[in-house]
Amino acid sequence: MMFPTEGGPEWDKFGSEMTPDQKVANVEKQITACEQRRTNVITCPYCDKQNREGQPLCCNALGRAVAAILIRKDLKEKAEQAERIAESVSRN
Repeated sequence: MMFPTEGGPEWDKFGSEMTPDQKVANVEKQITACEQRRTNVITCPYCDKQNREGQPLCCNALGRAVAAILIRKDLKEKAEQAERIAESVSRN
């Protein structure tokens, strides 16, 4: 079992001590840690439950945060890809 080994100060706060922006940043850091295989658990800053990889998320608030973060990451990746394509086309 893997648990978070890194993170900023907000990683160590309980959800009730975080602002809404800190909660989203916390979830984003945990998603990144999961993507990098440094953990397989996301601790919910909204209800303090642990969410293991492959299991349903604990609450709607976490689900909305995860969806927003993944959409933002996807849009960023697509924008970077479009920029690389544009640079490639301008060279030809």
